[in-house]
Amino acid sequence: MYRPTVLVKQGWLRGAEVKSKVGEAFISFKGVPFAEPPVGELRFKDPQPKQAWTGVREALDEGPQCPQLEIYSEKIEGDEDCLYLNVATTSLKGSRPVMVWIHGGGFMWGDAGSKLYGPDYLVKHNVVVVKIHYRLGIFGFLQLEDEEAAGNMGLKDQAAALKWVKENIAQFGGDPNNVTIFGESAGGASVHYHLLSPFSKGLFHKAIVQSGVAINPWSCTTSPVNLARRLVAHLGKETTDSKEIVKYLRTIAAHELAGALQKLASLPDKTGSLIPFGPSIDSKSADPFIPRHPCELIYEAQDVPVMFGYNSVEGVILIQTFASRGDLRMEQIFEDLVSRILYEFPTSKMSHARAEIKDYYFGGKEISKDNIDSYVQFLGDICFVLGIHEAAIIQAKAKSPTYFYRFSHDSPEKLSKHLLRLEIDIKGAGHMDELAYIFCPEAFRDVPFIKPGSVEQIISERFLRLWTDFAKTGNPTPQIDELITENWKPISTTTKNYLNIDAELTPGVDPDEKLWQFWKRIRTTDTTRKLQ
Repeated sequence: MYRPTVLVKQGWLRGAEVKSKVGEAFISFKGVPFAEPPVGELRFKDPQPKQAWTGVREALDEGPQCPQLEIYSEKIEGDEDCLYLNVATTSLKGSRPVMVWIHGGGFMWGDAGSKLYGPDYLVKHNVVVVKIHYRLGIFGFLQLEDEEAAGNMGLKDQAAALKWVKENIAQFGGDPNNVTIFGESAGGASVHYHLLSPFSKGLFHKAIVQSGVAINPWSCTTSPVNLARRLVAHLGKETTDSKEIVKYLRTIAAHELAGALQKLASLPDKTGSLIPFGPSIDSKSADPFIPRHPCELIYEAQDVPVMFGYNSVEGVILIQTFASRGDLRMEQIFEDLVSRILYEFPTSKMSHARAEIKDYYFGGKEISKDNIDSYVQFLGDICFVLGIHEAAIIQAKAKSPTYFYRFSHDSPEKLSKHLLRLEIDIKGAGHMDELAYIFCPEAFRDVPFIKPGSVEQIISERFLRLWTDFAKTGNPTPQIDELITENWKPISTTTKNYLNIDAELTPGVDPDEKLWQFWKRIRTTDTTRKLQ
């Protein structure tokens, strides 16, 4: 077995040549540390640079995931020492475009491992693939509005990984001056935050934002200090003093803390919220990542080429959780989410607006499992689609091109159905379904997501060409041929161009125009912040 070594800033690494699932060899370096383990006194602190090691460090095993609840076994898994990344490359020579993947999972779950994100498909397209871990839940996002716990450590972990890439990726055959960050769901929102944050300036050159942005209603925690105090009280400690809170939380074992966090997420007064600890405004930090609300920062985003997009039935990710709680809960969640997206709406007009929204989605009927398809569409629009539309339109005002897509293929085998164990079948592309076309998920190697000669194989090849051509050139369709049959135009000052990705590639204008015009009319009453 070929065991290549590279010298990075911190020391020597030894990787391995492996055979990909598509039969081609690539070089893999796994479990590469990019920061000091955030344990002990470093828990809740910003990431610290990784110190040098002696000898040659083996890079054969992916680092552990950050502590989290395994959704189906309800066991706490992972390790607090989790700040590692994985690199896949076809050669240590040359200078190829770099694609850095930021995983999703609601800022509470997930990891960068090959169980879901095998790099096999991407790496054969002559790019270097980097996948990163970052702290999750309270470990990555405890916010006390002072330097005891400044918040957004998870996002700063991502930035630390990007700094590592800038300093070291040339040793793996990557071009540090051509780095594309891409991510899905909370990973997509993370990518968007890097676009908005002055903290990340100069660390990347292009961005792909899949199914999540910083202005989605779940992407920014509004009361982080109160959440921290409630968690401490839940654990048996009554205090409002920041130093005491941090001191106490550092005495709690990581697995116990992760378990308590999950219980906090399910308390009754957390109606509609899946993310008790996530990104938050950290303006009081000495080194803020989100100095102002993302709805303000969005107008100051970095001027780089960006792709935004979403899937046709995003709401399927939420329905398994919400629908199982019963019809009354569904009605409560509707009320809560409407209030969130109309948070600046005049109180006197809220009732009328709520009735209009209910009529638009449910035809005036009561919300129940009998109209579950409509509920899925409502959840997807509120939690994902509207914010993604708005973010793309605002980003398009920059000089660099902004591309917009919609993925709508209704595959017989869907990643969302297998991963989430969905009991319902909603037509279209669910949240995360595109990932099976971009990555090679080892956990589902027996599921025929992509059969040889199938339309799904063609869709996968198109995804890979579009994504990697964008990473290489800033243009997803630099060449039109039998596979890439259409020119994908960026959004212009007058036209919301987009590409629908299905069995065929179909360019169009104004996806979901009826939806957008409805919400634009609703929001005209909101004089503080109108849809663009």
